[in-house]
Amino acid sequence: MIITAHRNPIYCQVGQEPFEGLFEYGLIPSLGDVNLERYLFSLNALKKMNSGKLEFGLDYSALTFSFYDYNTSLSTDSYENTHTFQTKIGYHQDLGKKWVMSISLSPMLSSNFKNGPNSEDFIFNWSTSFSKEWGNGGFPISLTVGLGRGVLFGEPGLFPILSLRGKMAPEWDYLIGFPYSAVSYKINGKQSLSTKAVVSGTYANNSETVIINGLEHLGNTKLAYSEIDLGLEYNYRMSSGFTTVVRAGFSTANSLEVLDNNDNPLFDFKVDPSPYIIMGLTYSLNVTNKLRK
Repeated sequence: MIITAHRNPIYCQVGQEPFEGLFEYGLIPSLGDVNLERYLFSLNALKKMNSGKLEFGLDYSALTFSFYDYNTSLSTDSYENTHTFQTKIGYHQDLGKKWVMSISLSPMLSSNFKNGPNSEDFIFNWSTSFSKEWGNGGFPISLTVGLGRGVLFGEPGLFPILSLRGKMAPEWDYLIGFPYSAVSYKINGKQSLSTKAVVSGTYANNSETVIINGLEHLGNTKLAYSEIDLGLEYNYRMSSGFTTVVRAGFSTANSLEVLDNNDNPLFDFKVDPSPYIIMGLTYSLNVTNKLRK
């Protein structure tokens, strides 16, 4: 997800459209002496069943790091480009009228693929959660709690899932929690604004052998990056099913490290917080929501 797809994660999606395609380009220009460009392509489909929903997804993200003025003990060339392929299978089961159980499996390959794929590129992510809804009419409240495994903090590990979703008015929606929060305002039938706070990370294998201090040769080192994305997003939905997306904000709490094959730190790039801008386009088929949340 950088996993970074800034879509709502699978464990807090409700009322999603049956099919959505997404392309995003993002630029973080001043992480200290590092620049970051990222591209995201994503496909997501939802199939309704008798008492639940089955979800399928496929993401591809490409990150390009530009390192400037670093006098390190290792060459940064093989860490400049990373690629992540992730598939997702999720199931949402209704447990009575007010409870929903969600389970997702998200295996992924993340690497520079300099020497082709290998077992060190593979990461198995998953999440499980329970949601309880209160209230009737147009302003229900839903609480979700659960546990997941992913690379939100730059390395594979467990993370909590906690969110409270509801409406403050017909035009206002909110989702407050971890690792994703948003407050959305529907301007009209085509336009919406939202503020978002998203925790995300990348963990990519370097399949090339690198030389440390001119002596030690190491294989399968890792590039680990994490951030908190604080931004304002504008959506404009066109009648053709396409939605343009522009998001600008601040990337903070950043960390960028090179790790050995036992996840011990080799080098810390000491990156700084930075403004960013993201532009994207989504396509929705058989639209069920008036606006992308």
